Amino acid sequence: GERVILVSHGGTIRELYRHASPVPLRGKIHNTSVTVVLVSGDTGRCIVKMCGDVSHLEATGVLENAFGGDKSSA
Repeated sequence: GERVILVSHGGTIRELYRHASPVPLRGKIHNTSVTVVLVSGDTGRCIVKMCGDVSHLEATGVLENAFGGDKSSA
């Protein structure tokens, strides 16, 4: 399969999630978060594997300092 990277605003990611998952999304899509969606080349079916992951920021401590230090708006 091919890999595609899409850089987007949270609203676009939220809509993709809504299309791909039967489970309602709770919470915010944080800036610089990582979402992984698998798309079947045969059927076009989407499966959300990960949504809104910010673990790459937690390791750097940036969430504690960014944009007023609210730990959620890096």
